[in-house]
Amino acid sequence: MNRKNRAQSSSLFLLELILAILFFSLASAVCVQFFVKSHLMSRNARNLNYAVNECSAVAELVTASDGIEDACSLILTLYEEAQIAETYPPNIRIDYDETFTPCRAGEGTYTLLTSFTEKDQMLTANISMKETAPDSLIYELTVKHHLQRRPANE
Repeated sequence: MNRKNRAQSSSLFLLELILAILFFSLASAVCVQFFVKSHLMSRNARNLNYAVNECSAVAELVTASDGIEDACSLILTLYEEAQIAETYPPNIRIDYDETFTPCRAGEGTYTLLTSFTEKDQMLTANISMKETAPDSLIYELTVKHHLQRRPANE
């Protein structure tokens, strides 16, 4: 009779141990999900922060310019890796690596695109930062700048 009691007590201990392991494994699974989600949120916030800074820097160059050609020359002067399309109005492309450092075209993880339009002494630039691999938009900015030059008929 003493043996039955000992077996019953050891099976109860084993059941309690299994329940404790199950509880801790569920709790650790929830914690891992929180850590993964916080890592993704942190990376997205970092990307957005860099994208806003880079788009704002290009926007400042556009507002300091006297037209499309001047804006393009300012951007190309400050960003050596920038490429300009042969179309008119021109489009400017700047590629960035994973640390948001400008790099050669085609080698980047992120791409900043700038397109221009000019109408009635109003220069408009659409500036957008995209992630290259999944081709997802991170940030977009539209800048309008009134040009101070006089019309040609005066």
